[in-house]
Amino acid sequence: MMVQHLFSIGEVSKMKDITIKALRYYHKMGILIPKYIDETTGYRYYSIDQFIHIDIIKSCRELKTSIVELQEIFKNCNTDELLAFLQLKKYEAEEQIKKMQEVIKTIDRLNIKVETSKDILINDDISIQYFEQRSVVVAPCKEVGSLQELLYYSDLEKSIQDKGGKMSLERGILYNVNAESNVIPMYVFSRLQGNATLEAEQNIKTLPKGKYLTIAYSKENEEERRNKIIKFVKENNLTVRSFIEVELYNDFFNTASYSCQIQIFIENNETVDC
Repeated sequence: MMVQHLFSIGEVSKMKDITIKALRYYHKMGILIPKYIDETTGYRYYSIDQFIHIDIIKSCRELKTSIVELQEIFKNCNTDELLAFLQLKKYEAEEQIKKMQEVIKTIDRLNIKVETSKDILINDDISIQYFEQRSVVVAPCKEVGSLQELLYYSDLEKSIQDKGGKMSLERGILYNVNAESNVIPMYVFSRLQGNATLEAEQNIKTLPKGKYLTIAYSKENEEERRNKIIKFVKENNLTVRSFIEVELYNDFFNTASYSCQIQIFIENNETVDC
């Protein structure tokens, strides 16, 4: 057979960006049979019409197609079956792309949360911040401290999963303050991740928009910071019926410590100057 219109395995390897080892393997598995094999040298030669087969094989392998599936495709040599198979792989690829896009968004959210948490902790003073209205999913919380709240976060995550959503990194604890000024933990809360919407239900709470008195603390200075904001509240005769603690994420690996930001809603008729 004349080989002047054929391409050696080395030429095909360079032209189609595929290894010689892979071409030999596909030959061995009966997926891509060379157009001609020199009986004397054993050299493999391919025709230009086989290049589209190589493109198909490479694309399928990128889409995690198994060797058995490829064997079936090239055994039947049916174009309609091939197109149907590729359509299925296209759908699987699109679903995988969606998952990877969510992973990228999670990484971005994580990075923003850590940087924001670090910025908050740098400021060791009381400040006033404005927050838009926040709708959150809640789960009852009876006790906090010694990581007890983690048990309630588990209940919360299950509740969010039941809604078909995912728990975001914005989570914390909602406290009530009774007439005797006793602080009572009421709920753990979290926003939903992404663009999931919240319908009015019993376990949905709304954090009102407006100005909040805030201070951040870590395990090492918790008592000092709490006393500082309590003193400020008393000196300014502020009414505190409830407040929230938002968990900060400045160090994921230091499990012996923790950090939070206290947020106290300022009533409309109250004037505060920090």
